[in-house]
Amino acid sequence: MYLIIFIGILCIVSGVLVRYFKCYWLIAGYNTMSKEKRKNVDTESLGRLMGNYMFMIGGTFIIGGALISTSFKTIGTILIIAPIFILTPYVMIKSQKYDKNSLKPDGSMKKSTKLIIGFTIVFISIIFIFMFVFIGYGTREPKVTVENEKVKIGGMYASTIRTYDIVEVVLLDSIPQVLRKDNGFDFGDILRGYFNLESVGKGRLYINNGKPPYVFLRLKKSFVIINYNNSEKTQELYNIIMTSL
Repeated sequence: MYLIIFIGILCIVSGVLVRYFKCYWLIAGYNTMSKEKRKNVDTESLGRLMGNYMFMIGGTFIIGGALISTSFKTIGTILIIAPIFILTPYVMIKSQKYDKNSLKPDGSMKKSTKLIIGFTIVFISIIFIFMFVFIGYGTREPKVTVENEKVKIGGMYASTIRTYDIVEVVLLDSIPQVLRKDNGFDFGDILRGYFNLESVGKGRLYINNGKPPYVFLRLKKSFVIINYNNSEKTQELYNIIMTSL
């Protein structure tokens, strides 16, 4: 959270420097141009555009960073991710208006400029699609099967637990506070993977946080917590595991 907010503040500071203090050397691309090419750039208009862009990105990072520590974590995550993919292509296209180096004499874009913008937009779109597929896969409820003295958990961060490694099975109405993510998927209240919890330490979570009950499997050296959005389905899983033991 603090890192995201810090990045947001850094973006706003950069926006102020570019727009109001004419620190155009902070603009990527412009800072590598030769002196001759810089003469063909409307730096004031470009600086205003890039400054506003940094203000919007910085603002969404600060708001999103603050929200991810609350019950609105999903909204906060979207606020951090979405503006980058939406605003960046627009700013790339809009900025060409102020750079005569990328324009033909009639004011239209050069073919090379169109190719660069097109490639960048396609690249950003691929990343955007990949992220949504990744999020979609991560938010799927894990498929849990109990057979042959094993508890198999499918989906993201899939794992297999041998029943003889299970020391205790408890159905909980709440879980200890999640202190941090060690290696996992965290989107809103959906947690998958390895996390560190207050009072119980490190273990694996496959949960929708805030949707009790939870099946708590205490292992010899660790623990696993599983639940579903549907409380009856969680209760059924608990019964199946208890029967197998």
